[in-house]
Amino acid sequence: MNEETDITRGEQLEAAPRNIFQRLNAVQQAVEYVKKDTRVEGKYNAVTHDAVTALVRPHFVKHGIVLNVNVLESRVIETGQKSSNGTPLIRYEARFAVHFINMDDPHNYAVFEIDAHANDFGDKAPGKALSYAVKGAVLKALYLETGENDEGRAGGGEDRELTEEEELRLQELRDASLNGMKALEVAWKSMSGKIRLALAPQLASLKEAAQKAQEAPNGSV
Repeated sequence: MNEETDITRGEQLEAAPRNIFQRLNAVQQAVEYVKKDTRVEGKYNAVTHDAVTALVRPHFVKHGIVLNVNVLESRVIETGQKSSNGTPLIRYEARFAVHFINMDDPHNYAVFEIDAHANDFGDKAPGKALSYAVKGAVLKALYLETGENDEGRAGGGEDRELTEEEELRLQELRDASLNGMKALEVAWKSMSGKIRLALAPQLASLKEAAQKAQEAPNGSV
């Protein structure tokens, strides 16, 4: 077998169609850990939907994986609680089917059924439950490790400082936040998945600054 034949076979293997499980495995090889980036009601740390999305989206795009979600069953429950102005607190419960679809063969997919619920005084409960279900399905499909810091990882070392590039990108996001939420959103989406993962713990404070800048009178920030 000559070198040219080896190269041709290698190209054929690279070009061979991959099923959804091979594509998910490729993402698993590229991504193995996501850091918990938010504090819930001051009680425990958790990883947010945005952090998971920032981590995996570039790899899903690269490997041709599309997500589709169906609601299998749902119900709205009145909790009996109300806000100070009388708005009722509702609880939305649902079972979702989260499909990971092979972009090149839509009939080839993996599906995970996830139960999720959320409470809200307005109309956001279904969206919150949906985000929770998608996040949970992605974490389970990719067997992603989550932790509060790098010390919690098997074989992990001490928490590292931001690199020079990450510091520069963080400053760009801080500058964007001074122009409000829309400017921050555009700047955040322009960052690479790797940078967004590294800066995910900063996102809450950036959003808070952007919200304040947006609500402040012109020139007061």
